[in-house]
Amino acid sequence: MEEQNVQKEEVEVEMEEKEIEPIYYKPKTLNLVAILAGIFSWVVLLGFVGVLVGRFMLIKDSLSTMPFAQLMANQQFQDWAYTNWVLPLVEGLAFFFILQGVAIGLNVLMEIDFNLREG
Repeated sequence: MEEQNVQKEEVEVEMEEKEIEPIYYKPKTLNLVAILAGIFSWVVLLGFVGVLVGRFMLIKDSLSTMPFAQLMANQQFQDWAYTNWVLPLVEGLAFFFILQGVAIGLNVLMEIDFNLREG
């Protein structure tokens, strides 16, 4: 009788010592996704900034022949500047914040889960 109780206690201690993996997700994979989303968000932001700098370098030659105020008065240039500078900047910032939100959100959810398991 005592042997069975001792064996049950040993099994319970071993079960508590083992880290129980969640059924619906793998923490290591989820952590990897969060890290990659954070890194990729910075790559995306740098890529969009690079595109903006490249497009500004294209217009730089025109700025030497014509003053910027006169160029801005032209409606076609305003349309070009909007579609080639403003929209990519807003799009890049949106992608950056979405990916940062995903990375931070996944880390917060994992931290909440780990804290609930400890408590």
